[in-house]
Amino acid sequence: MRDLQRRKARERRGLVVAEGRRLVEDALEAGAKFEAALVADDAAERAAPLLEAMALRGVRTEIAARREFDALADTETPSGVLAVVDWQPLALDRVRVPESGRRRALVIDGVQDPGNVGTMIRTAHALGAWLTVALDGTADVRGPKVVRAAMGALFRHQVATAAFEDWLPFASAHGLETWLAAAGGERIGALPRAASIALVVGNEGQGVRAGWQPLPHRAVAVPMRPGAESLNAAVAAGILLYELSRDA
Repeated sequence: MRDLQRRKARERRGLVVAEGRRLVEDALEAGAKFEAALVADDAAERAAPLLEAMALRGVRTEIAARREFDALADTETPSGVLAVVDWQPLALDRVRVPESGRRRALVIDGVQDPGNVGTMIRTAHALGAWLTVALDGTADVRGPKVVRAAMGALFRHQVATAAFEDWLPFASAHGLETWLAAAGGERIGALPRAASIALVVGNEGQGVRAGWQPLPHRAVAVPMRPGAESLNAAVAAGILLYELSRDA
């Protein structure tokens, strides 16, 4: 548990920590592969049904004193349940590409806030995107805050990581039209839809990286009232993905 608090350890071992009873339940329902689970002694009675479900799946479970559990937990007020889950993001050559139909992918470009990244993964899954890609410079998708914010979507939805230079030939090979979320872009609701679209949402403060600009793309935006501040990255992604999902 302590080792997995470090990014390099999560990457090396291909493991993430799922903290919270609901998240652990979601991971179990999604068929995720558990390495082990840890439960605080004062939470064991309330978590009895979950403990039984994990036992039926052969998950090794340890009971720890509350003080020891809290020292390993990432949240400020730990619920008393966490699990180590075998999960890592896909490489692009491992992504399953739909053979037909309208395809929608979300590309996260340099978003730093892990809560936003997790929420974007969860939203992409809910709104029917077939893939979420976190480009270099984005918060670690294996991080505990991302895992919590994504909830069970992390174990049900295709999530990949890639360098910007590697994403471009992948998108071209699979006919993905690039739509960049950008201030001053076209109103998305009135635009014709391509068969396959990759929606790119950038850094909270600076937007998408400059490397996109020379490439073929369409800039799109959420219409807002004059004087309104820019939207949170996850909120903007959700609105734009909803628009794209309406005819997908």
